[in-house]
Amino acid sequence: MKNTLADDLRQADDRPSFTSRQRIILWLACSAIFFEAFDVSIVNLALPVIAADLRISLAATQWVQTLYILSFGGFLILGGRLCDHFGSRSIFMTGMFLFGAASAIALFSHQLPLLLAARSAQGIGASLAMPGGISLLGRHFREGSQRQSAIGIFGSFAAVGFAGGLALGGMIASFFDWHWIFGLNVPVIALVLVAARLYIPKEPLQPTGPFNLLTACWLTATLLLFCYGIHEMTRLGWWDLPCLLAALLSGYGLYRYDQRQQQPFFARDIYSSSLAYRSLAASLIMGATFLSFIFLSTLSLYELLGWNIRSTGLLLFPFSIGSALVSKFLLPRLFQRLQVVEVGMLSLLWLLTGILLMIVGIKAQHLLFFLPAFLLVNSLSIAIGYPSFTILSLTGVPPARQGIAAGLQSAIYSVGTGIGLSLTGLCLQLFPGRTMGFRLLVAALPLAALCGLALILLDGGRRKE
Repeated sequence: MKNTLADDLRQADDRPSFTSRQRIILWLACSAIFFEAFDVSIVNLALPVIAADLRISLAATQWVQTLYILSFGGFLILGGRLCDHFGSRSIFMTGMFLFGAASAIALFSHQLPLLLAARSAQGIGASLAMPGGISLLGRHFREGSQRQSAIGIFGSFAAVGFAGGLALGGMIASFFDWHWIFGLNVPVIALVLVAARLYIPKEPLQPTGPFNLLTACWLTATLLLFCYGIHEMTRLGWWDLPCLLAALLSGYGLYRYDQRQQQPFFARDIYSSSLAYRSLAASLIMGATFLSFIFLSTLSLYELLGWNIRSTGLLLFPFSIGSALVSKFLLPRLFQRLQVVEVGMLSLLWLLTGILLMIVGIKAQHLLFFLPAFLLVNSLSIAIGYPSFTILSLTGVPPARQGIAAGLQSAIYSVGTGIGLSLTGLCLQLFPGRTMGFRLLVAALPLAALCGLALILLDGGRRKE
């Protein structure tokens, strides 16, 4: 490694392609989002097998996923802030190490408490690795076409990970010991850590002021409380309102306290345009609608068309692989012809169309309508939407704030998924005396309305810019 990072960037200015070191940094950063998506997908399919093996109820087994989601969503912004304070490389490697070590513990866990502790540690590791990976792209790739291409590839790895989990989760849990859904992570993450130490250059740190530990802990506790309230909304019902209200009051108190500090944790110089804030709102809505679409469409196939879980996973697999191909080949061409915000609007339009097709499919109870819906949502919308909103959230952000911007975008998307799934669950319970088809329609209609709202928000930001 004779070239310095500055030499690499000068070489990158001479041609649109990536340098050798940039390619390695890109693939390493992509491992963070790959393992996060792969882990959520593969564990979700294996939950019934885990419940049977540990001799516990499926409801109790849901905490295997719940603790991961709470830890991941609760620590994301803190992970981004740590990137700015200690460097993206250090936090990325710390997160990947924690994720790999927790996976090894889960591999050998034969009691629920140890498995739950491992899953919580995995969530914390992912909450450090994800903003670390995104901020590595923000720091080592030039703003513009180069960064757009890198983030497009980064987003495609979420689709590859999600598809891999769908394809392998049920098979590993059914034909092998379910512990190996975690054991697969360990050797690959070990290689990632070795390569990261060798090829990711150390960053000249630019101190952003003292790290306010009280604010960091307060923020994490508030997010954990909020994520818990969102995730448990369907179980607690109206009793969940005090939990959410306490989280909102805590967040407001935290903001007022932080703004009185000489060097606030939430720096005022992160974003300089309203479009960035609108893109965060669109990211929240995409998180709420995408996974809710997956949930409702698979539930429709299961309840209305008589498909089993394994067949549904195999049906979704090619569409998720298609998302990776779209990110690799179609997304760069869209960025060449359209503004990033226009690509984001196109993704929401495809998402809205896919939801409407799903609604028609639920009404008609026919697979013919679900297939183009999967194509529009699983293959096209998420493949261009997530990278677009990530790019918008990093555009114009100072280098010293790339970490917290990345953590904020990831946290908002993650919270959106929790809100969407919880509201979808509530809608499914509104009319217990009606048919499943009617309840699915009631749950799907708000998703279409949310997509329309996101389109209006982004269009208003585009016009102002």
